[in-house]
Amino acid sequence: MQGSGIAVAGGLVSQALKMAVLIYLARVYGANEFGSFSFAYSVNAFLYVIAQFGLATYAAREVAQAGHLDPRLYRSVTIIRLALALCGAAVALAVLSVVPQVTREELWLVAGFGLTNVALACLSDWVFQGMGKLQGWAALNITWQGTWLLITLVAVRAQAPIRAASFAYAAGALAASLAGWIWWRRRLVEDGRSTDTRHSVRHVLRQGAHLGAGTMLQTFLVWIDIIIVRMLLGQHGAGLYAAGNRIALGLAMLAGFYMQGAFPLLARAALEDPVGYKRCFQQTYNNLSSIFVPGAVWGIFYAPEILDLLYKRPEYSASVPVFEVFQVVLILTVFGVVFYGFGVLLAFRRDRTFQQDFTAASVVYLLACPFLTWRWGITGAAVAALLAQLILFALFEIQVRRFVVPGHLEALLQPCLLGLGATLFARLLSLSLFPALFFLALAYGVLAVRYLRVASWRPATDHQPQVK
Repeated sequence: MQGSGIAVAGGLVSQALKMAVLIYLARVYGANEFGSFSFAYSVNAFLYVIAQFGLATYAAREVAQAGHLDPRLYRSVTIIRLALALCGAAVALAVLSVVPQVTREELWLVAGFGLTNVALACLSDWVFQGMGKLQGWAALNITWQGTWLLITLVAVRAQAPIRAASFAYAAGALAASLAGWIWWRRRLVEDGRSTDTRHSVRHVLRQGAHLGAGTMLQTFLVWIDIIIVRMLLGQHGAGLYAAGNRIALGLAMLAGFYMQGAFPLLARAALEDPVGYKRCFQQTYNNLSSIFVPGAVWGIFYAPEILDLLYKRPEYSASVPVFEVFQVVLILTVFGVVFYGFGVLLAFRRDRTFQQDFTAASVVYLLACPFLTWRWGITGAAVAALLAQLILFALFEIQVRRFVVPGHLEALLQPCLLGLGATLFARLLSLSLFPALFFLALAYGVLAVRYLRVASWRPATDHQPQVK
């Protein structure tokens, strides 16, 4: 699990930098302008998936299996992503320009994010993943988010409009892409020209499309809510909703980073070692539960204090119910989409099942989100997200049990009890946010000791001779 540790560490730093930018923008510009930014940011989530369309995952798998980087594969992936990024941005701007509710500032924001996907066309993070150099992958992401933060700070100090943040995002992406290209340039030159027809533009696009369909549905399920909220409740409502759910979405991405390190091991074991797969599956489940469950339980009870600390604006107190609901959504996303989806269904090559379950949950979400948002505002939108994730988790649970039986009690009992105990003790003592963090840290300390004990015990037992 060393790869998972590197991926999580790098992801944690990059996500912290990203959250710093989002919180800073929310503080400086207020709910209205931050709502416009969040709307454009959500539109970009779809543009990003269109531009990527599963190509990074496909290419990383090709590199991992071949053990080297083929220049033609790199060129084909870059060309396809560049074309998709330009087409996606052009179509999005054309459609949004005729929507009355979309402002001119939001069009500028979408344009800046569109340039980001153009810059990311030659991002070589997938090469680092395929070659097992996750430290390089982490460095690129940190470069991207760190550059975004620095340029955004300069732009805000210069009293630039909020649209500058999206163009700063594009500048950070360009810096990361250039750094990656410089790193692999010598390898591309030394390997010379490739004649492998499997890496032609047409073949790569056709193979990547299968993964692209699944990632499109995943993105729809995660990001369509903010667009619906923006259209029904306006900029201010979108800003309040985004303030409540962005932290949970950022933490869910950390689980995705963890799975990037664990997925190769799970995929190999699924084909070669059923017993080893079950052991690796349960260990991954236990680790994810220990990382995310205590903090989510604690966050539900300390939501008002957390939002006040982050945003320093009274208007964001209306985001508390959204923040609380999304702590549950976070857990369902980690165990459903990230763990069950990638760790089981995709590991066992059940891509069609993965897409079908996402389709069913997305249909329910598309019907429930507008109605619940219209009826109960931003809280209704959060409940719709919770409903969709519950349905998806249930569908995945049914499919997962065909391959492995999850040990829910083993994975969830101790983290839940420790998280709840830390929260109740802090509340009984009427502790404020920072003193209460001591009890949460204590809970994580207990889980860390358990992890170290298991890690030190496993090598001695795993290599014991079997009794015949």
